[in-house]
Amino acid sequence: MNEKLLLIRATRIGGHAYRYLTARPRTGRVVSSFSGGINLLFENAEAFVPVQTASVALHPWAIEIEGQPLRFAEGTPVSVQPGQLSVENTQIVLSEARIEDLQLPHSSATDVAIAKGNFLFLKQFVDKARKTPSPDPFQQQIDAILVRWHESGDPRMLFELIGLGAGATPSGDDVLVGIVAGLSLFESADDRVEEAMFQLRSGIQKTAHARTPLPSAQMLHAACDRSCLSQELGPRISR
Repeated sequence: MNEKLLLIRATRIGGHAYRYLTARPRTGRVVSSFSGGINLLFENAEAFVPVQTASVALHPWAIEIEGQPLRFAEGTPVSVQPGQLSVENTQIVLSEARIEDLQLPHSSATDVAIAKGNFLFLKQFVDKARKTPSPDPFQQQIDAILVRWHESGDPRMLFELIGLGAGATPSGDDVLVGIVAGLSLFESADDRVEEAMFQLRSGIQKTAHARTPLPSAQMLHAACDRSCLSQELGPRISR
């Protein structure tokens, strides 16, 4: 006897996930679960896509759905056809989801001047935070890399952060995503930042997939495309 088909509406979808999943039919499998949903791996580890609830911040490779977190066994097959994603008896409707490119804005020369005026305050904040011991065993290595970057002024020093840490998104990669995102805000208004971003993008594109797990490599590449995590949580009305 056939199981009843369960339809779930996707409310938002990150721009990178949308473009990948709508390019052609895809097949994959469930690789893991987390508190907010499930993680999917497509086409022999070509792409990693979380399917999560609105309680988790959306990122460029994620799909946000209505209701409770999905739960499926690891290895459960997944398929994508135009407008929908299927996992066993569950169909996730993608066609009505809001596409979120999560693009960072460009800053003006005035914005740059304001940011520079706040550097002292930010430095004081960072210095205070560093007085509290970090639970991350890789923090000392990360700090040492950042010091070498500041002393040399060479953005290539930051490539040592790629893959530094444990898990699917190592902490060194998280730091580098933040740096790339921060610099991206100012590259259109500062020639030095523009040159640094050129070097960072080039190095990340050449090395990230070989040096760090796929989920983290995708986030680094998305940051290079000026697309980053959304801090906005909660349900959204679809387009």
